[in-house]
Amino acid sequence: MNTMILNRETSTYWEQVKNASQQVKLALISMLSASLVMPQNEAVTSVSSEKLHITREDLEITPFVSSLGQGLKPLPEDFDYDKAKQEYLMQKYG
Repeated sequence: MNTMILNRETSTYWEQVKNASQQVKLALISMLSASLVMPQNEAVTSVSSEKLHITREDLEITPFVSSLGQGLKPLPEDFDYDKAKQEYLMQKYG
């Protein structure tokens, strides 16, 4: 009796996904197997899907970070970025 009920329920789901692409079916298999191994996973994903927001504190620059560039001299206006890139790549990769 239990098998008949399971077959009926799974048939309903199968009808919904049987025409899906291979990639979708594989993704569903991964999600189903993950839910068997870690049933808490669904709750975690719903919480992590909340929209993130950036606060002013997130944008503040610490004194350490602001001190990093103080000793650097600005590049000349006629600096050739492409030439510098090519020289760097030649030194690095030969």
